[in-house]
Amino acid sequence: LSSSSAASDVYKRQYMDLLKAGQKLSILFQKEDSLVEIACVISALLEDRIVIDLPQYFMRYIEYLDVGCSLTIKAFSKIGTVDFNTIVITSPLEDEFSVELDYNAMKLTPNDEIPVVDAVETLNITMGEKFFKVSTFEIATEYLKFYCDYEFKLDDTFDCELILPKKCGIIRFKGTVTYIDPVYDNEYQISYSNMVDEDRQTLLYYMYLYSNSSD
Repeated sequence: LSSSSAASDVYKRQYMDLLKAGQKLSILFQKEDSLVEIACVISALLEDRIVIDLPQYFMRYIEYLDVGCSLTIKAFSKIGTVDFNTIVITSPLEDEFSVELDYNAMKLTPNDEIPVVDAVETLNITMGEKFFKVSTFEIATEYLKFYCDYEFKLDDTFDCELILPKKCGIIRFKGTVTYIDPVYDNEYQISYSNMVDEDRQTLLYYMYLYSNSSD
């Protein structure tokens, strides 16, 4: 057994129990001048690759998920975050989406176990006498994206309640439509305003839990 093979086996033993089907992970890549993070789930672990289930909004990032593209992966385990750089092996336009699995490229960043948070939020919208209960699909510190069959217009402003899962709290604010997706029907982006400091802290804490969630 060569020294390189022995080292590889050590890495595999160290990480094989930290990666498993059903586990949450994040895909990160550079888009123009910003870093994009996509929350995903491991579908299967094979000898040379990880098969990944992508969220339903992945098509907007398809050019970054093509075969040969470079990505960074963060997988969340109970004892820490497993980070590694990888490349796309099969694109989501094929039968499955998979990235290269190289145990030698992995790094474990230990941390304390934190609560598991599923990234599924409900947004209640009240606009005059109209009321909508919609689902979010992207949450950030400065904006929120959601689906709704109603045709909002740019600069529409309404009262919002963001219901966080796992009893993480309710965040109240006014939302203003700042972007309407030109390709994907009924997908809107809103900005926050009139949010009290306590609710903003709740939002930031929730985002921390979600981005560092373990499984």
